[in-house]
Amino acid sequence: MPLSTSVSEKSIRAARLDLFTIALIGTIAVMLAGLEIVSRAKFDSTSKVQRLEVAQRAVLLAVRDASETRNPHLAMLGNSLMVEGVDLPQFQTALNPRYVPTPYFVLGTNYYDWFFGLRRLFAEGTRPEYVLVGLSPNELASSGVRGDITARYMVQQSDLLKIVRLTHMDATRASEFIMSHYSEFYSTREITRGYVMSRVLPSVGGMFHTQYAAVRDEELKGSVLRMAAENRLSALDELCRSNGAHLIFVVPPTYQNGAAVIQEVGREHGIPVLVPVKDGEFDSTYYQEDGIHMNRKGAAIFTTRLAESLNEQLPK
Repeated sequence: MPLSTSVSEKSIRAARLDLFTIALIGTIAVMLAGLEIVSRAKFDSTSKVQRLEVAQRAVLLAVRDASETRNPHLAMLGNSLMVEGVDLPQFQTALNPRYVPTPYFVLGTNYYDWFFGLRRLFAEGTRPEYVLVGLSPNELASSGVRGDITARYMVQQSDLLKIVRLTHMDATRASEFIMSHYSEFYSTREITRGYVMSRVLPSVGGMFHTQYAAVRDEELKGSVLRMAAENRLSALDELCRSNGAHLIFVVPPTYQNGAAVIQEVGREHGIPVLVPVKDGEFDSTYYQEDGIHMNRKGAAIFTTRLAESLNEQLPK
């Protein structure tokens, strides 16, 4: 076979390979773009939890309290402990009618989620006169964030690398976290997968949910919790004050101990910390089957006491 023919055939095969590669990359890009468009158009309206969180966030962002505001807002932030623990209609009835409760609850969140979440909310213009943050002792001391949803919906771009460093993410997790800030599809992929699994294999989805809910954190040492509470309550308080808001921290009842430690730290630093239900006061009859979240019986008591505590704390 002549050399020129061999070279020509190799050139043709290389050209075909290049065209195939380009076509493959183009197809993948189109598919990803399509998934991104569908995710942005459908996820916020399809997911019941997401619809509620987006709606609550929009209401909070519209708050613009000023010194002469007749009915100041009380921004209520927290996770599933507050979702399950606060009966909002009952709470609004029991709270001093001068104040307007404005809840924004995001499931699975911890301290860093809300510290940087508040930074973004303030940066985007929300100005409530009071900010109520509800977290358990372990959630206040946690060194992690929820992850992709936090990156997409709660954190501003300028804080992404700060969170990566603070939570000691490895390169893979850091790249996923940053990518999630810009991509709706990527940030919601795990929720979408869980939704599909619950539809296709409901028994398997229920099994994973039960196992996940049964996981409990180890109890923190008092010294560790005290140090975390001192640093983090002070940081939250400074953030709120610099944006014209007053911080109030609440510890919802859980199996975790340490509410008294957090309350003592708050007292020492002049930061209101509410503990409507003392450690160990609720037995298993006040919690759901997971032993973590309050049932209706527990929520009714916690809601009433929380409103009473706020009525005493807030100016009449």
